[in-house]
Amino acid sequence: MTFLLVLARVGGIFTSAPIFGNVNVTVQVRVCVALSLTFVFLPMAQAGSVSPDMLQFFFAIIKETLIGVLMGFLASLMFAAIQMAGSYIDLSMGLGFAQVVDPMTKQSGAVIGQLQNLAATLVFLAVNGHHMMITGLAESFSILPLGQMQFSPESAAGMLGMFATIFMAALRIAAPVVGAIFLTDVSLGILARTVPQLNVFIVGFPAKLTVGLFVVIAVLPIAIGVMVGLFGGMHGDIIALLKHLRA
Repeated sequence: MTFLLVLARVGGIFTSAPIFGNVNVTVQVRVCVALSLTFVFLPMAQAGSVSPDMLQFFFAIIKETLIGVLMGFLASLMFAAIQMAGSYIDLSMGLGFAQVVDPMTKQSGAVIGQLQNLAATLVFLAVNGHHMMITGLAESFSILPLGQMQFSPESAAGMLGMFATIFMAALRIAAPVVGAIFLTDVSLGILARTVPQLNVFIVGFPAKLTVGLFVVIAVLPIAIGVMVGLFGGMHGDIIALLKHLRA
């Protein structure tokens, strides 16, 4: 029973975490890795907290799966926030109509959003984000023992604050480009009032596209720095999430 509870927690993170839960990773590989990690983490689990009642054991399985899913969702939310920042940039540049297929999720997305997502994937692997997730998963059995997860208004408020911090990082990534394009729009508006004969719609689109691309290239090191800080603090975020779920 302890083995199944540990497997439920480990399997949950392999369904929602980036890299681990990628659709390009076959189910057989994910199951084999989850089983291998379960054997590694089994001595860390507290067997005395497992209830022999089948109904309670069923709910314990659901709780442990939910813990793993939430841990993986926290990491995937960082990728979603970064891609959302790219979508803001695409909308400002006029590339909202251009959609490409994301090879990781098999869904269509904006162009700059895909660029930000691929950069985030490389940064995630470069800072050993996958190692942080495995380390956090190992420490979760001491911070949040089996069957001890509880939801409360305080835990919901704490998790909401964590998610808000992640999306604020996305705004920091998109803000320089969106601000530069806004100033371009203001300049085009002044130009349209000064020279009424000029067709602003024809001139504005390539102007915003050019300015947007130059600013994206210029602020890319800053965006990568924000990603490094975001992924670098992921281990602490996972620990904080587990403490919010603790009874």
